Amino acid sequence: MPVLMRPILSPWIACLLLWLLAMPAWGVEHPGVIPVGTDCSSCHVKKVTGKSVHSAMSTQCTVCHVARTQGDMTTLSLAMPKELICFACHEKSAELQQHVPAVKGPCVDCHDAHSSDQRMLLRAAAGPALSAIKSK
Repeated sequence: MPVLMRPILSPWIACLLLWLLAMPAWGVEHPGVIPVGTDCSSCHVKKVTGKSVHSAMSTQCTVCHVARTQGDMTTLSLAMPKELICFACHEKSAELQQHVPAVKGPCVDCHDAHSSDQRMLLRAAAGPALSAIKSK
């Protein structure tokens, strides 16, 4: 009787790993080598200041970003597609699904992932209240 072996990696994890290996092509180049554990906010102070600062800014940047160094250049990429990254921590609730801009694009189109001078991490001053949009 043949013995069935479980694959070491599920197909989903294998695809994720392949996707992560291909990510530097989609990343942003950062000059120099960034040592592990570097406090990015020492240079990127605007990312941690403002009227509204994302709570994730109190953690390591590697929660959302992947850094890969080759030679004297470091490439920074998102750890997952921007359409999904917010939902790694935030629940995709029924209320959020009714949020009008969420239907049109990813959260980061309207909300800054780091900080903002507007409330609720908005990239620009808010338009009409969400309740006014919903009642139409």
